[in-house]
Amino acid sequence: MKKRQKPSELIIYEYLSYRKTLAEKESLQYRKLKTGYQGEVLFDEYVEQVQQHHFIIRDLWLSYNNKAFQIDLALFINKAIYLYEVKNYTGEFYYANERLYTFANKEIDDPLLQLKRTESLLTQLLNKLDYNIPIHASVVFVNLNCTIFQAPRTKRIILSTQLNRYFGSFPQTSTLDPIFHHLANKLHSIRLEKSPYEQLPIYQYVELQKGIPCLQCRHFYQKVNGKKCICEKCGNRELVQSAILRNVEEFMILFPNEPITTVKILEWCDIPITLQRIKYTLQPHFEMRGSRKGAYYVKKL
Repeated sequence: MKKRQKPSELIIYEYLSYRKTLAEKESLQYRKLKTGYQGEVLFDEYVEQVQQHHFIIRDLWLSYNNKAFQIDLALFINKAIYLYEVKNYTGEFYYANERLYTFANKEIDDPLLQLKRTESLLTQLLNKLDYNIPIHASVVFVNLNCTIFQAPRTKRIILSTQLNRYFGSFPQTSTLDPIFHHLANKLHSIRLEKSPYEQLPIYQYVELQKGIPCLQCRHFYQKVNGKKCICEKCGNRELVQSAILRNVEEFMILFPNEPITTVKILEWCDIPITLQRIKYTLQPHFEMRGSRKGAYYVKKL
């Protein structure tokens, strides 16, 4: 069963967060992405309690009739699809006149409306694919520090305090209908590569701080002792080769169209090592193309 992958948009924001000062709008988007992902990971832990035969799809972007929608998590079990919209809200909220507000009386998007749209588009897509499977859709407020006052009395809302009981209530099943595996494979085959609503910040190589961030505290390494980088802030030690390769991966994600050269990676890493050591580190994992000053590296398949 495939584990949840961190969204590429969030990964880019994380990399940039310790290499430049994010603008206020960028910081808000980063916080939103991070909070949402943490909530989905937390919900995954609850879903792992399910002992019955089941199949899960996570974080899937699909499209029907040119309308994109996201499945946070869908649980295939008991001849049905259980569709979940996960919200990691913190604080106090209340419903009034079928609308959701903060306690500062600020109206916010009602996830029930988002769920309704996702459920409708998924139903239409399944019908188009000739699958007639019932869908049970719910919004999950996964954070224990979230209180919803005057919430509609409906099974379409699940609070964090209800999750253990909710997942413990699924009846036992002997097997999972093979149709669900076929459907999961089909949905993955037509999935969108990424969110069509990505809001990536604008950045340039010259404005980013160079260096290799410590795995533990994100302070940039400045000291190399033999085969290891040493963090002067927390004392963490990491093999130089591992640190270089990790930083190359980061470079490739931030600058996918930039060629990988020893000179560029030496500058990007900004630690006291030689060009030869960069070359030695890259060779087992990358293929060199070109020659002399025009040489660059491509990751081996």
